[in-house]
Amino acid sequence: MPQPPADPNTPPDKRPQPAVETFTIDGAVIEVPTDALVPRLRGRLMDGGYEGHERALLRTHLRPGDRVLDLGAGAGLVSITAARIVGAVNVTSVEANPAMLRHLRRNLRRNVGAEGTVLHMAVVGDDDTRDTIDLHVHPGFWSASTLPRRAQNAHSCSVKAKPIGKLIRRSGATAIAMDVEGAEEQVLATPLPGQVRLLVVEMHPALYGEPARDAILRRLAAQGFTDVGGRRTEEVFVLARGG
Repeated sequence: MPQPPADPNTPPDKRPQPAVETFTIDGAVIEVPTDALVPRLRGRLMDGGYEGHERALLRTHLRPGDRVLDLGAGAGLVSITAARIVGAVNVTSVEANPAMLRHLRRNLRRNVGAEGTVLHMAVVGDDDTRDTIDLHVHPGFWSASTLPRRAQNAHSCSVKAKPIGKLIRRSGATAIAMDVEGAEEQVLATPLPGQVRLLVVEMHPALYGEPARDAILRRLAAQGFTDVGGRRTEEVFVLARGG
């Protein structure tokens, strides 16, 4: 059963540390708290398929000199892949789930020698004026979402909310990796700044419907983004604009 976040008033060195499991994927050693795993997620980590499409697309399409914004960084595997290409200093990892932050940082340090920039917050659309938003943490860390869904053993917590435009400006991002469990419908409702040339995004039409997914893609096409990788398994798309 997932545990609620630790009392923020308790010093970090006094808090009980969760049991972890480790997995090796593409030569990266990833630790994940045991209580953030479910059987399907554990299987994907064990067979190396976890975020395999995103990792392959970044290896194909990232360029030296890109600055990467990883939205929904989770255990950090996508951030690690990006950092190996562009350097950790050029990667900003954004993760809302407080249970994953310590492990995200440790995974980055272990595998690329530095954290880059790690931010504890949830991305929202540019028209969202909230300072905080409820995060719904479901069994399996890959299911944490700002969209409420029914699940046993789920709990909610309030996290800082930051509009995507501000995150892009802060990070200087030219490339975005996005897996935000359905929030992309709102996050991508307004145009992305012109500096962003590459978007690797996992869509979740089961949460908002295929017409809404198609509307997202049309909005991106209107901004000059072209699908350069074709439709991928699990609705992962890679879109680029410019030369």
